[in-house]
Amino acid sequence: MLLHDGETTDGALLERLGDWADHAAWAEFVRRYDRAIRRNVRSYRFDADATEELCQRIWIELAGRMRGYRFDPGRRFRAWLGRLCRSRAVDHWRRRRAEEARFEPSTPGGVADVPIDDHPEGAADSSRPALLREAARVQEAVRRRVDARTWELFWSIAVDDVSVREAAEAAGLSYAAAFAAQKRVRRMLREEADSETRS
Repeated sequence: MLLHDGETTDGALLERLGDWADHAAWAEFVRRYDRAIRRNVRSYRFDADATEELCQRIWIELAGRMRGYRFDPGRRFRAWLGRLCRSRAVDHWRRRRAEEARFEPSTPGGVADVPIDDHPEGAADSSRPALLREAARVQEAVRRRVDARTWELFWSIAVDDVSVREAAEAAGLSYAAAFAAQKRVRRMLREEADSETRS
């Protein structure tokens, strides 16, 4: 999910963040991006406490990362920030899933349900949780076989509905390389799902 708040990215502001003593720059940075970060994190359906904790973690990480940040007009800062939020949200869900697995050994295969959008029309479908667990296993199996940049590229195109061109720019790849990479991950997911079905 990308962050859009109606304001354009200010490269000069981002460059100033390298100086932690520049309080005016940091105040403006927080003003511009805090609401968008919170909106992004809430979209993963965390409760209020988890949302607050995760936003704080992201801001702490940004404080470290922005110290050495160099603005590149050819790459999209908001796309990068959106991927950072998504990555930390996924990390949070994995930590939560691991904790639940420790305390609930009866969870099938140690895989907890992943957050999904509500679909009331499918609420009575008893196969839905099993399908979600299978989808989570397939995704995890493929994610382990590709590098993090390739998986994030695929995810931004397939799930976040980012165009191939935007995803390629954010990842620092050519359009052709990005298109081929996301197509390869799609093929791997299909093959992994087929092998799950056959087994």
